[in-house]
Amino acid sequence: MSTLQGSALNKINRRFRYNLCYFGRPPWDTGISPPELIEYLQNTTPGKALDVGCGTGTNLLTMASYGWDVVGFDLAWISVLKARIKLLKAGVKGRVLYGDVSAALQPGTDFDLILDIGCYHGLSPQERANYRRNLARWLKPGGNYLLYAHLKTASTALYGLSEADFDGFSEFLNCHWRVDSPERRPDGGGGNPASWTLFERRESTTRGC
Repeated sequence: MSTLQGSALNKINRRFRYNLCYFGRPPWDTGISPPELIEYLQNTTPGKALDVGCGTGTNLLTMASYGWDVVGFDLAWISVLKARIKLLKAGVKGRVLYGDVSAALQPGTDFDLILDIGCYHGLSPQERANYRRNLARWLKPGGNYLLYAHLKTASTALYGLSEADFDGFSEFLNCHWRVDSPERRPDGGGGNPASWTLFERRESTTRGC
């Protein structure tokens, strides 16, 4: 088997297992929006928001409750269905799409906020490059990108956010703030090293982070 074939099979297997998780309740689907998102929403004028890897729609509902027009998409068709039902029951006129963040998905090109909680850090290097190109198209100048991701460690191979990823984002984004700390686990224990980062889309080539 060639390296390319092996990579494709790994990708298919990963997506299959991810979809299976939503037949139950995945551990990351807490049903509660994180305080970092709440604080951002409390201090920002509402606009148009995109949730990348929206899961069952918890954060879509939270953003809508603060006056945002919301769009979300996810790779698990079961989570997309659950999110659509959740928005419908809440009377929220948002859109939830099925799609791959590293493919030619067209959710729009003028978002004021793009939210990613736990999507980017699981992608392959090529998928990450495609994601960043999509992000540059979807987020309008002056718009914000709020990212939560596990950080790469010595014990991980491809998984996790690296400093090289931050360099990739800095090609078209300025960093407002970054906070690294262990992830918050439901049992109260410490988890993987993780980072919350707020970026702003710019038009110039001036960098800042």
